[in-house]
Amino acid sequence: MSYLNLHWFFPILRGMGLGLLAMAVHEAAHVVAALALGIEVKKIGMGWKGMYTVRHQSTPGKNMLVSLAGPLTNLALLVFWHWLPLFGLANLCIGAVNLLPIEGSDGLRVMNCWQQMHKKDVPVL
Repeated sequence: MSYLNLHWFFPILRGMGLGLLAMAVHEAAHVVAALALGIEVKKIGMGWKGMYTVRHQSTPGKNMLVSLAGPLTNLALLVFWHWLPLFGLANLCIGAVNLLPIEGSDGLRVMNCWQQMHKKDVPVL
């Protein structure tokens, strides 16, 4: 039965579990922020890219705050790095990658909200 030695698999499984926990905390932060700002949450789910939240649109300022809530929560959880380094690494990765302005990320949503907030729709006379 020595060929069934799977001790190498448990660290991988633990890392995946902590990564899922970090994603769940990330999405929970989006939901809490949306509800605190009076934005209705339509759906919370899991897709091939990870967990996601669908909510009603609001003003650009509120949308920006909700979009920032997830990554900033992940980065705030870095205070636990000393005690839970693997959980800290998962939060660092999820928080940092979500702040990048790439398709489907919170960073792109923040950038779009920022641009909407600073548009000047006042006609020039």
